[in-house]
Amino acid sequence: MVSRALDELSPYDVWGLQECMRCGICRYACPFWLDSQKATDIPAWRTYEVNKVYSMYYTGYGNVARLLRLRRVKSSEFLKWRESSYNCTACGACTDVSPLEIPNWYTAILLRRMLHLAGMNLEEVEEWANNTKKLGNPLGISTEQWEETAKSAGLPLNEKADILYVPSALESREGEILQQVVNSMIATGEKFTASSQISDVGYYSYLAGDFETAREHFTKILEVAKQVEAKKIVVSDGAGLFFLRWQAPKTLGHKIDIPIYHLTEIIYDAYKKGKVKIEVADFKDQITVHDSEFMSKLGGVEKPPRELMKASIFNYREPKFSPSSHNLFTCGHHLELIKEKSDTVKRARAYSIKQLASWGESVVTFDPNCLLSMRNGIRDSQGIKNAYYYTNILDKAIKR
Repeated sequence: MVSRALDELSPYDVWGLQECMRCGICRYACPFWLDSQKATDIPAWRTYEVNKVYSMYYTGYGNVARLLRLRRVKSSEFLKWRESSYNCTACGACTDVSPLEIPNWYTAILLRRMLHLAGMNLEEVEEWANNTKKLGNPLGISTEQWEETAKSAGLPLNEKADILYVPSALESREGEILQQVVNSMIATGEKFTASSQISDVGYYSYLAGDFETAREHFTKILEVAKQVEAKKIVVSDGAGLFFLRWQAPKTLGHKIDIPIYHLTEIIYDAYKKGKVKIEVADFKDQITVHDSEFMSKLGGVEKPPRELMKASIFNYREPKFSPSSHNLFTCGHHLELIKEKSDTVKRARAYSIKQLASWGESVVTFDPNCLLSMRNGIRDSQGIKNAYYYTNILDKAIKR
């Protein structure tokens, strides 16, 4: 289990495991710890837990301690991991604030991986992986349903094209979002297609700790891209960008020879070149942006999404902090899909909603998980009035 759980550790990851000082500074960027004040919700606690397992098998003193039965992994520890590892959205703020930039966000996923391999994972997230194996997406959308939704939105399927568009599952079931993506892509003048075989990016399996299923799905996307002779892959999901551009090469163990872009990067590039014209859209409310943590903090894409919204929204309210700042609180992201975590996520989400409400009455997001989180915040009366997806804004702002 240990060799499989830690099979993609890089030298930097090992350094992070061993050099984390457990100073606890990372806790102040985490809304889950701010809410619970529990030691097990400190990001560095998870790193220490993974390091204990790593040292038992990959260090001299750890091996001796294990063989002398001075160190064992008890079932009670697995139960703590179940609770702690899913009190984390893997937003990366803890790494950003850490004096040594320890990858504490990643160790939460490694704990989930060990839970998955030990058969002690949450049932709901195991279902994500099982659905991805069977149907190609975590939400149980059949191939027929996906094709029907895509065709009704005017999305080309299985054609030779320069761009392979890959949606995430939350987008695949939303015909309106797909239609808005189609309209934006048409405006760039580039030929694009989607695939009847690909209705999701595949990162939900990774977040569930099932790296094997995620690797198979990432590989399938790359194979389909070659089949349609695509020169680039475009995703409309902030998390999808990070996992395909950065995490897929790491978990697959090789470089990806086709560039990955977020839709805002494609539109912004065309906008700068004068290929796409943008005018202020008909939105009267004060709108601020909730930056996708995976796209900005972890993915490095900051300027395109904010600049496009600045050009598109009349009453745009710029957030106080840069998109990748650890001062911006995470939303509930993929945890919003886990019913078992709903109460915990609601309390943690309140930090993000309160912060955003201080800049605008409405919010636009660049990730469908973030959109779901904002909508749940509205449902729970946490402080904002409206939540928009950026494709909606662009669809009204791009001049045709």
